[in-house]
Amino acid sequence: MEVAPRGRPRGFDLDAALDRAIDVFWREGYDGASLTELTGAMSITATSLYAAFGNKRQLFEQAFMRYLTVDMAYAGRALDQKRLADVFRAYLLDAVDSMTRDDRPHGCMSVQVGGSRTGLSPSGNEVRDFVSRARDSGMARLTARIQEGSDVEGFDLKGMTAASVAEYLASVSNGIAVRAADGVGRAELRLVAEIALRALLSR
Repeated sequence: MEVAPRGRPRGFDLDAALDRAIDVFWREGYDGASLTELTGAMSITATSLYAAFGNKRQLFEQAFMRYLTVDMAYAGRALDQKRLADVFRAYLLDAVDSMTRDDRPHGCMSVQVGGSRTGLSPSGNEVRDFVSRARDSGMARLTARIQEGSDVEGFDLKGMTAASVAEYLASVSNGIAVRAADGVGRAELRLVAEIALRALLSR
């Protein structure tokens, strides 16, 4: 005999709802995103939001983790490239393509939400710290991959450390994100990425 699941069925697509929440948080920031705007975009009631996701901060964390998994999947694919030169190319050029998609706000959600603490609520500061930890984790993986390329492949870092090269890549990527959000087009930003790649790959 089958036992019916407890409680009422959710009645909406969880991932689709998170994608809509990503758009709101991305455009408005954490503090600027109201529950009314979030529930309206997600096409659910406040009761459904709390039942499915918990509170607003928990919703943000789930939305941000989906953003890292889906929108920033290019970063993981870049690290899987066999040659370090291809890691660099994929990391920057695929970032440009991701940050200028027609179906998302241009730029980077991490940069948008993880900015200055000024004016943030206590919960907003917790969110900023959450984003910062995610960034640190990504930087650690990038640094480890660069070190591997130096040690195993013999890639010449030109006297720089793996950490400093990772910081350079992240800084260029973040700059691209800001300019993409300002409205700079994909073609122009790909040129910026190419200039950065020349600095890293010229021999």
